Parts: sequence; structure tokens; C-alpha cells
Amino acid sequence: MPARLSASDVADVGDTWRGVLLVTDVDGTSASADTVTVVVVEPSGATLAGTATEQDTPGEYIVEYDVAVSGLHIIIITAASTTFGTDVLTMSIHVRATTGTIPDMSAVMAYLGDTSYTAEEISDALAAEQAAQTHACTIPAEYPADLAQALKRRVARNLAARDVPVASFTSFEGGGTSARVPKIDAEIARFEGPWRKWPVA
Repeated sequence: MPARLSASDVADVGDTWRGVLLVTDVDGTSASADTVTVVVVEPSGATLAGTATEQDTPGEYIVEYDVAVSGLHIIIITAASTTFGTDVLTMSIHVRATTGTIPDMSAVMAYLGDTSYTAEEISDALAAEQAAQTHACTIPAEYPADLAQALKRRVARNLAARDVPVASFTSFEGGGTSARVPKIDAEIARFEGPWRKWPVA
């Protein structure tokens, strides 16, 4: 019994993951299975049962389960028929953790640790970097942990850049060695990569 699954391989904690399962007979015609079972193996190794609900079209099923923990999940779907045989599909799902809220001043100050920057300076940087992240990334309803980490690092980088002079002089010109904040921060790029908006030509 040939079966095909169409579904996303990424989900967030709190989501209901869904996929479309198409079951056909040996001739490729949509056909109902005798049974369709869904087993989900969580990162801990624990298993739970998902559901498979047949739609109005015979052989078309909506497969789903409620995502409760982050990490790698393995989905095992078994479509069985005494007439057409049995097909087993296995798919892995990466589940991302979410914070639910955008980091506030207290979260950013905890991230910065012992700092000489004033609350006003930190608040100013946080507002600017939150706006910049919104312009650069697609922000989901449940704010994810990777974007939260990127935002806090954005603020730290913003504050560090304020101490770097716009212009510097070489030792021949009477200047000294000055630090430079790189234009691209690898950690921010890594955390925001999955959420980046791509320009459309």
C-alpha cells in the first residue's frame, strides 16, 4: 500500500503539528486503509500517540499531534490494509522552544551582567534593536528562544559600538589602536537565520 506524507519538518512548542497523508492502492488510486496509526517518539525516548483522521476523499488523512517539548521528534505512521498491504513512513521533526514574550529590560540587564551602562542607555538600545529585528525577521506569534537570544545580543553589541569612535587615527597621525565592532555578528546571524526575511526581486 503506497503512502505519501506532506508535512513541515519544523514546529514550535505549543503547536499542533499537522500533515497530510495520502494512501493509494497498487494502481495508484486513492484508497482507505484498514488502520492508520501514528506514534511519536519524543527526545526523551517516551512515546505518545498522534491521530489520523480520514477526510471526505477516501485515502486522504490529516495526521496531527500536540507538541509539548522541544528537540528532535520522530514520527512513525503505519497504514495497513489486508487488501493492499502495509506501508510505514518515518519522519523527523525539529521542535523549537519558545519564550512567549520578547525580552524586557530585566531580561536584558541579566544578560549583560555587571555593566556600567545606565538603564536609560539600555532601554534606548533595546527599543532600537527590537525595531531593527522586526524589520529584518518574520516574528511569529509565539516569540522563539533563538530570537530572544539574538535580541539580547543585539543590545549588547549596540552598547559596545557606542564606545567605538566613528573615526580613528593611526599612530603616525597621533592616534592609538582602537577596537572595532564587526559589521556582521556571527551569533546574531546564526540565531536569526531561520527567521530572516528574504528580499523579493
